[in-house]
Amino acid sequence: MATTTMKTPKDRFRGIVNKVVAMNRTSKVLASVGPGAEPGVNPHRYSAELRYRGTRQACEIQIVDYSSVSMHSRRLSNVQMIDMLGGDSQTSERPSWAKVRWIDVGGISWDVLKVLAIKYKIHPLALEDILHAHTTKPSASKSDYHVQHLFLRVICLEEGEENGVTSQLYSENHSMSDEEDSELLGSFGETTQGRDGSVAAQVEALKQRNRVEVNVFPIFILLFRDGTVITVHRTPNTKLMEPIRERLGRISTLLRSTSDASLLVQSILDLAVDKTLGLTEAYQAKLQKFERKLLLKPDMMNAVSDLHILIGDISVHQRALGPLKKLIYGLRRYDQDRCVALLNLPPGEEITDVKNVKGYMSSTSLTYLADVYDHIEYIIANLDLVEKLGENLIAYSFNSTSHEMNTIMKRLTLITVICLPLTFLTGYGGMNFKGPPMWWTMHPTHSDVWFWIVAFPVMAIAIPFFLMSDLKRLYYMEKQRRVSQRALRVSLI
Repeated sequence: MATTTMKTPKDRFRGIVNKVVAMNRTSKVLASVGPGAEPGVNPHRYSAELRYRGTRQACEIQIVDYSSVSMHSRRLSNVQMIDMLGGDSQTSERPSWAKVRWIDVGGISWDVLKVLAIKYKIHPLALEDILHAHTTKPSASKSDYHVQHLFLRVICLEEGEENGVTSQLYSENHSMSDEEDSELLGSFGETTQGRDGSVAAQVEALKQRNRVEVNVFPIFILLFRDGTVITVHRTPNTKLMEPIRERLGRISTLLRSTSDASLLVQSILDLAVDKTLGLTEAYQAKLQKFERKLLLKPDMMNAVSDLHILIGDISVHQRALGPLKKLIYGLRRYDQDRCVALLNLPPGEEITDVKNVKGYMSSTSLTYLADVYDHIEYIIANLDLVEKLGENLIAYSFNSTSHEMNTIMKRLTLITVICLPLTFLTGYGGMNFKGPPMWWTMHPTHSDVWFWIVAFPVMAIAIPFFLMSDLKRLYYMEKQRRVSQRALRVSLI
């Protein structure tokens, strides 16, 4: 027999209070993420904590402090990063000898981003873009100018899978107070896949044959005026930025000699663009393979379908590289103008000396950004060339198929023209007319030779009549060939 425990009035009152608190939290979170809600993520608000504290990931963080004479690098975990930024000012601030501090965060985790946002006053819109990269597809590259910092979202395209590393999520001991809160947080991570999603998944599965594997991921860059650079990418390792750290390790490099934070940003942009160079080479190799298959024609339709997939992928990549090209051009051309706009002067008042307003990018970094801009123009031009050649190969395949069909129809037409008079004579002669028999069957000595005596003259008249245009074309081509040979002999003499 089951036993029931009687709740005291105090326990019932406590349960009712907990439910009211849970409902209040739920309404606040829904109000902060619904239509018409305030944009951005404010790390000081409890609603942001409720919404994003489930975004946990074991990050790999690399902090590099350097100047022209020295460099110090250290690797931290989530807890070590939080303890460092949450401690006293001596441990959280960069050394006095260092001109640039670079914080490279591999992985997207709310606890790390929260302390970074509070410490460096990251704009709420920039923080929202970074957090949404963990759950949504990569958006287009862009640059946002804020008073506190310059924010860049760079879409990087790299051949191969995502660095061969699987993101490992972990959760801390943050239990919800009631079942309503747990259901609410679970609803934020749920995604429903309808019929359109199933069809898209089937199409993607069919397109995996002979496809160039491309990893598309965002890199977030924050440049502060005090020489601090923060980079965030969703892969939980720092191997992505290893080439730049190797350059920083050599004192003779331009990064170390200038100790310019904006030049570090330029190097990261250059790294993202250079990774796409291998992608163009992979597409060119694929195009040559498909071209060989089409010229040999062992299986034309498979080659055409592969070309269709290749052209579709290139079109998607071009759409991703176009905003990145605009971003680099905007940094080169409008950096100072956008910083002037950040001054927010009263209406009717203009700045007297624009030259005194400094942009986020130095003159040295702007000079080397021109080289990055040339690289991305070269990449986009190569992808456009591969796309055009692929379209030409598809057109060639269909033209070749049409030519083969025309040749077959021409042969069938020729056979029909030859056999048509004979068919007419045999059909006419084999009819059972009322009256005396046909004249070639009246005489007993007439044989099938009489049929050919009649058929040959009819064919001699009918065939040239049907093939008159082809005979004229043949005569014209032969005449042109003789004129060409005669001109060649005269030139040789």
